[in-house]
Amino acid sequence: MNKYIAELYGTFLLVLAIIGTFLMCQSMDAPGYLTLLTIALAVALVLLSNITIFSKVSGAHFNPAVSLMMYLRKNISFNEFLSYSALQIIGAIAAIVFAHLTFNIGETSFSLISRDSNGILLSEFLATAGLLVAIIHAERFMPERVPMVISSYIFAATFFTASTCFANPAVTISRIFTDTGVGINIESALLFLLVEFLAAFVVAKAIN
Repeated sequence: MNKYIAELYGTFLLVLAIIGTFLMCQSMDAPGYLTLLTIALAVALVLLSNITIFSKVSGAHFNPAVSLMMYLRKNISFNEFLSYSALQIIGAIAAIVFAHLTFNIGETSFSLISRDSNGILLSEFLATAGLLVAIIHAERFMPERVPMVISSYIFAATFFTASTCFANPAVTISRIFTDTGVGINIESALLFLLVEFLAAFVVAKAIN
């Protein structure tokens, strides 16, 4: 598979794991704690499989913050960073549209859910920075375990961060377009993007 298609498809599956799992749980009237657990598990397992499959194809970023960090660390070119990021965002939004269609909940619409408290933003910075630190050190010291390290981190961070660990600008942008419980309004999304990209800059410059 072409590396750019891999990034689009991998990000599509990642976001679909979030919203599709939420909608499935909602259709079964699952309690909130079980919904969160199920989403965390679905996302972790999709990441585990995606990173395992596509790491040798595209590097398995599926995340513009990861791609930015890789560019700043001179692992990819600027054109690759732009192309990866654009396709990751397209794949993420496509997953939202696909989920709305397949679960028959109508057209997509802008979310009204605010997630802009200082605590949530601080936790989102930590969630993103923690993900990037895990990537760097896993690749350096145990490359064969990168899929397990990253999927385990995301699973855990979904619970211990107040933001539920978006940690991904493509995920953040896509969730603007769903008025379901996993959405985020535009104002909050802009703040999330700011702290996510800030985390990428900080980690890229802080770790040699």
